[in-house]
Amino acid sequence: MHGMHLPELSPTTAEKLMTSYVMGIRRGWRVLKLGGPDMTSFLQGQITQDVRLLTPDRAIHACVLTPQGKAVSEIHVLMAGERESFMLSPACAAEALVSRLRQFALGHQVRIGILPEFAICSIQGAHAAEGLASFGLEQPASQWLSTTFHPGHALAAMTMQTDPPAFWIVGPEDELKAHIPATHSVDEEELEAMRIIRGLPVFGKEWDASVHPLNANLIELQGVSFDKGCYVGQEVTSRMHWRGAIRKKLYRVRLADAPMTLPCPIHRATQAIGELRSAARDHEGNIHGIALLPIASAEQEGLDINGVPLTIIGPCHA
Repeated sequence: MHGMHLPELSPTTAEKLMTSYVMGIRRGWRVLKLGGPDMTSFLQGQITQDVRLLTPDRAIHACVLTPQGKAVSEIHVLMAGERESFMLSPACAAEALVSRLRQFALGHQVRIGILPEFAICSIQGAHAAEGLASFGLEQPASQWLSTTFHPGHALAAMTMQTDPPAFWIVGPEDELKAHIPATHSVDEEELEAMRIIRGLPVFGKEWDASVHPLNANLIELQGVSFDKGCYVGQEVTSRMHWRGAIRKKLYRVRLADAPMTLPCPIHRATQAIGELRSAARDHEGNIHGIALLPIASAEQEGLDINGVPLTIIGPCHA
């Protein structure tokens, strides 16, 4: 089978990941600013995670939902100040997210908007901390979403993985670009390949508003609290959790060959049981993907895509 073109990790980049580091701007994300005296109380009523977990040393992952429990966007929130935070959103959802939050902000002293001059730079590799040092940023703790801030510039670093180390830097795009050496620069396609190979799903790519966030591994990605109190969409989310209604999850998978199209159905025998949502090729030619599958299929064998065998590695998690 001759499959479609996939994001691909080059042997050169794979070598740099093992011996040095690579850097690149994440074009698929936007940076928002949320501030004001009521920021904390407002956020607590809007997102799935407990805002009390947000500290200068630790960001939080969450979702913003409609009253019906459908996702508007996933987000990462970093505490930029006592009454200010950066909110990172997939670019495809950023405008809808701002519109939704402003709709519920009436009566609250908060300001919400996209920072068009800001961007996210990804640094990955065995010596990724060297890239952080070039920005004057200290290395965050190894725990997922640990953060550090520059004492004099609007720059923040956030841990995204530990093996090999990976960090996101949030700041003005011009300043980020000025610190990316040509010898360490990689493009968006390779950054996407690394993300898919790692198995980190993104709203707008592997899942959307048609998939409830609990079926998109919100629990495994530390993005929801079940004892924080009320928030928009909380009733549907809690009911799914407590009644055991989470039937599907996103899984890391490996394929024997590239798919012909994406998304594409996954079969067991002749029955379609799930869907491959994304795929990438590593530096050795192996095909990795992220698939939405029934939890009951996790221990099953004999899965395929148009006759091409598919193996489940495990659920996507932080």
